[in-house]
Amino acid sequence: MLKVTSGRVHIIPVNHRGNWVLVEVESADHQRGWGEASDSKNDSACIEEIRSYIENLKGKDIDPIAAADSLIHGVPNKRLLRTAPSAVAQALYDLSCRTEGISVAKKLSQGHEVPNTVQFYCNINRKSASREPASIAAAGCEALKAGCTNIKIAPFDEVSPQHNPKEVKNLLGPGVARLRALRDAVGPQTQLMIDCHWRFTKETAPMLAAICNDLEITWIEDPLDIWDKSACDELRNISGGRICGGENFYTFGELENLAKSGCIDVLIADVKFIGGPGKLDEVCKMAATYGLTFAPHNPSGPICTAASAQVTAANHNAEILEYAFGEVPWRMAFAKGEQLLGTEITVKGPGLGIDIDFYSQGKPAD
Repeated sequence: MLKVTSGRVHIIPVNHRGNWVLVEVESADHQRGWGEASDSKNDSACIEEIRSYIENLKGKDIDPIAAADSLIHGVPNKRLLRTAPSAVAQALYDLSCRTEGISVAKKLSQGHEVPNTVQFYCNINRKSASREPASIAAAGCEALKAGCTNIKIAPFDEVSPQHNPKEVKNLLGPGVARLRALRDAVGPQTQLMIDCHWRFTKETAPMLAAICNDLEITWIEDPLDIWDKSACDELRNISGGRICGGENFYTFGELENLAKSGCIDVLIADVKFIGGPGKLDEVCKMAATYGLTFAPHNPSGPICTAASAQVTAANHNAEILEYAFGEVPWRMAFAKGEQLLGTEITVKGPGLGIDIDFYSQGKPAD
């Protein structure tokens, strides 16, 4: 049992894609736990929700793990409303495990040995403000130079599920140019992964499949506007790649329905919306029961990255972690404890294994 005595929310300006929103919770024994509430789509409303959750916890003797896992119960299936309790849950897991002197991965592992590192891939989309092929190729080269040989991009900005097949055929050119420039820049040995953001339909999926086959795309994320097993089977067979999905589902039930649909090979879910590390762990373990591997969706800041890495380390079917590459040059100084080793990220404790140094940017955050 522990008692929460205070909490703060910190807004960290990052880039054109928005801010990191970090939650800091302190206990009566002066331990601190960290959570992250980035990408809610409404920072100010989310922060008010976070403050309300913290006020409700303050002064009470709680079991922090049980409290963390209960926060998402009854919360509507809305991204904004689920971000705040998920962030506070991260902070409570961090706080609890710091108090115990163990990592979150160790807490979740059910007694299994926990690795010191997990695989990650570089999402270069957030670094690539310019959508010119040369800019995307340069971002890929930077990731490769940093030692990462797993690279993901969302190339098909111009395509929409509202377009008919003839229109899609005419609109694929810029996306193909981006992908081809990236493939030429990073070479055949690099695993290229794409995020389609539901831009294709059952009718236009064969065009996507042919492109993926030609450019040796191994990971095809959220390709279709509506999940369809026959379309996914065709896409998989023609492309030779694996189909991944789940980032836009925020509840266990939705994710389980997708897992058992036969549409995907890899289930993805986001710690920021599912309810925190414990709930992400439940989704990962569920994926294993359907013979699927798992990969946390994580185009996020350092706290969500650490939380997602801890869950990945705790589960044998969790194969790889998403990492938002190159957003800011000061990330490593800011997030003490985050360490990249080629294509792996370290997993350590206690708690999430991360401490935030606001002064690395020259002044404290708001």
